Amino acid sequence: MPRRRAPRGLVGGVNSPVRAFRHVGAEPLLLETAKGVIVTDRNGRRLTDFIMGWGAIILGHNPAPVVRALRERTRRGVLLGLTHQGEFELASRIIRAVPSVQQVRFTVSGSEACLIAARLARAHTKREKILLFDGCYHGHGDSLIVGHSAGLPRALESQVATVPFNHLERLEDVLRREGEHIAAILVEPVPANMGVVLPAEGFLRQLRELTRRYGIVLIFDEVVTGFRLGRAGAQGYFGVTPDLTTFGKIIGGGLPIGAVGGPERLMSLLAPEGPVYHGGTFAGHPLSMAAGCAVLDLLEAEPPYAALQRRLARLQKGLEQAAARAGVPLRVSAIGSMATAFFSSRARFAEWANALRRAGILVPPSPFEAMFLSSAHRDSDIDRLISATAQSLRTMAGQP
Repeated sequence: MPRRRAPRGLVGGVNSPVRAFRHVGAEPLLLETAKGVIVTDRNGRRLTDFIMGWGAIILGHNPAPVVRALRERTRRGVLLGLTHQGEFELASRIIRAVPSVQQVRFTVSGSEACLIAARLARAHTKREKILLFDGCYHGHGDSLIVGHSAGLPRALESQVATVPFNHLERLEDVLRREGEHIAAILVEPVPANMGVVLPAEGFLRQLRELTRRYGIVLIFDEVVTGFRLGRAGAQGYFGVTPDLTTFGKIIGGGLPIGAVGGPERLMSLLAPEGPVYHGGTFAGHPLSMAAGCAVLDLLEAEPPYAALQRRLARLQKGLEQAAARAGVPLRVSAIGSMATAFFSSRARFAEWANALRRAGILVPPSPFEAMFLSSAHRDSDIDRLISATAQSLRTMAGQP
């Protein structure tokens, strides 16, 4: 497929590659407004959104309590430059919800949070190597994206080990050979950037046991799953406690944010208490803190998780039944309020995603990203997605 000429001013017409819609052979979509589950493009066309800010939006776009919190915070100052009460307030909400976390350091992105967590693990263990799982995504930091980007020093390759996700035999083999050199194992407890992939039964518990055996810091990347699989995230959902956790997305209420959390014995290695440096003008930004507090308060007062899980089950069953009737191979991997529709080819995924968009339904323009539900979605929104899918699958199968 010939590459389209990018609009002038932005590289490829976007600021993040997945927004370019190249996986589905389409032009980037320019959005103007968002409210509830509806986003509106620059031509005024309304679409029901199942991207939800790539998982950052769990209460629907622009919920009133978040808007009020942002207005109030803006009135009192957008950037203060020094520590403010909002930082303590959001940290306390995270600590209250996630038992493994005693202290928090805020960053501006999940990528930054994962880098800081890896740095803490190296400082704590006096080791250099980080073990990652194929297909998991931890942002674009140099040592966490080895093999997936140009412009990285070759020397980084010796500091990273990778094994397939869910493959305990390969993991144990690597640890037998290199365990004494590995500072941390960094894992998405539920990967969402190769499509939603569920951990095998007992995999995370065995991972916890192995890291303890070899003196390795276990880091859960909960940028996606944090406060989405429950207030205690994936670690609460699966009953497995990591040493460090990275957060992002939901804790910012739709604004840029990241965070590292863990026990004081590890977190105290951060400057100004310890020798691990991290700083940033926008870390703990007042607007992100205000929006995050508003969202976490709502999640505590009116937990949406049971309703989200019920609607996700409705979506999964409906899509798979539609595929079975059309005779089109399709498997939906789903957990909590996140799901991926796996087709037999990228071409079929693209045909499905483009057909839905024409029908006024927005799903991620990549077969490697997850769909997300919010508490603003209703059964009627799920049913529209199922109905549009059924029609697109019949077309794929050559049925009227």
